[in-house]
Amino acid sequence: MKKVISLLLVFVLGITLIGCSSQIKTTKKTTENSDVKSKVRSEKTYSDKDFLNDVYASINDSELHKDYSDVDFDNLNQEEKDKVIKDQQILFIQQKLDKIEKYKKLDFKNAELKELALRYIDVLKTQKQLVKDDKDTKVLSNGQELKGVLSYAWLECEDDECEIILELANNYGLKMSEQKIKDLEDIKREVEQDMNNYDKN
Repeated sequence: MKKVISLLLVFVLGITLIGCSSQIKTTKKTTENSDVKSKVRSEKTYSDKDFLNDVYASINDSELHKDYSDVDFDNLNQEEKDKVIKDQQILFIQQKLDKIEKYKKLDFKNAELKELALRYIDVLKTQKQLVKDDKDTKVLSNGQELKGVLSYAWLECEDDECEIILELANNYGLKMSEQKIKDLEDIKREVEQDMNNYDKN
């Protein structure tokens, strides 16, 4: 009888220990799962590198979309030619926006880089609106439009765009050859000179 009682006690103790061990494992696993979930929540996805890659792509693809070789300009009157060029300019700017506009809502690790992204998006939107409203070329006070002469508003946008891209190249790792950086600096100098000499009448 003593043997039976001893065996029963050992059995009950064994079940109790297994239960406790199982409870400890469950608690430990729950804690581990909770730690993993909170770690995943705390690890945000940042878009700094993707933004720079997309700016790089938009800079390098941009010239490809200015090709008018499929347009028969000889059979178009001036109004039709102007419309083709205007539509192409809007498309060209929109292609840049399509690459980078999403970054307005995405997280950046570097707050200053995010500010540059927002500025660049705003510059492109302004450029697009200027073309749409026919305000990218200079208009005299008498209403006469000067074809081939850029408006002051457009020059400001061009200056801002150059400044932003140079900032990205010089301080944020945007890949650009030294020659491209030099070309961009030359363009910026010319634009600034045009702005300084601009007759707003």
